Amino acid sequence: MDTLINIHARQETGDRNSGVTTAATETAGSDRLAVAAYRRVLIVEDEATLRRAMARNLTGRGLAVSEAESAEAAVDAVTHDRPDLILLDINLPDRTGWDVLRDLRRRQTEVPTIVISAVRANASRMEEFHPLAYLPKPFPIEALLRLVFPCSIGRRELGQNDDS
Repeated sequence: MDTLINIHARQETGDRNSGVTTAATETAGSDRLAVAAYRRVLIVEDEATLRRAMARNLTGRGLAVSEAESAEAAVDAVTHDRPDLILLDINLPDRTGWDVLRDLRRRQTEVPTIVISAVRANASRMEEFHPLAYLPKPFPIEALLRLVFPCSIGRRELGQNDDS
């Protein structure tokens, strides 16, 4: 079963994230192992099982991962130790992921974000916040890894066999 992944590449010349896409493109032909564009990732997810599975997969590939289970904890985490990337659920117990992004924007702390949600993302919200990608739940972990490790070559680095 294929999973829909909407990726929003930023092309504006002044955008601080534009180098991520360029770096991924430039290394796509090399034989190097997976290279993460992001080293420190904050996972904001209230479902503990999913949050732990994502954290285990990312830390197992060398990333520093912090976790938050609510919007308030997410804003605190970003304020105290700014991550390179946020994996953000939209439906959180105290507020929405969109509220998290609004709070961070008010604090002039914008962090590249991948929206992960069981509910389809509203087009106006996607336009307002410009996340790097939208990943609908449920998703195979490989789909998440391809977004976090855009420079990965082949399938071995993502934990798959080459002959599958």
